[in-house]
Amino acid sequence: MPKQSPTQREDRERNLLDAAYRLFISKGQLKTSVDDIVQEAQVAKGSFYTYFHSKEELTQKLIERLCTRILHECYNDCRRQKVPDFTERVVLLVDSLLNHFKRNKLQLYLIQRNFNWSMVEQELRCPTDHVWRELAESVSQSPLAQQKTPEEITRMIFVLLEMCSATCYSSIIENRPAPIDQMKPILYEVIRKTLAES
Repeated sequence: MPKQSPTQREDRERNLLDAAYRLFISKGQLKTSVDDIVQEAQVAKGSFYTYFHSKEELTQKLIERLCTRILHECYNDCRRQKVPDFTERVVLLVDSLLNHFKRNKLQLYLIQRNFNWSMVEQELRCPTDHVWRELAESVSQSPLAQQKTPEEITRMIFVLLEMCSATCYSSIIENRPAPIDQMKPILYEVIRKTLAES
């Protein structure tokens, strides 16, 4: 078998991820098998294991890809609004993400409660694309950077991300403790206070 070019490899991996995404959205991640994915992608089962060691590894890669795409869309929407205040830009980005998941509940089911902290942490420390570079630069130029060490900022972002993620999932999927539109003012108040007191 001839060696694959990097482009061919990326295309085949993308084909498997796209097939898995369609199945996860229609059947659910737990009800989708590797056999289902290779059948949907129209590739041999051995091809799956050329790219992924397991369905869990594919799922992790798919969630990372989905989170990055959603973040790009929401960030670009927010950037067009040109809000100068750092705290209000954070609130605007969170609002955009919540609105996205409110419209796309099946994606939220797939991502569940984590917006993939390991990916966020890695990208903020060593950004690989323009959105992450701009986010990292925005944080480094914010009032936070004047008052907190990079480690403290990382921990603060982690707490805010976990809080927003859990609130998003509970309110949108489980309608607990209230619908997301009723939770937003409380969430935004906590974000503003947290960033203001830093």
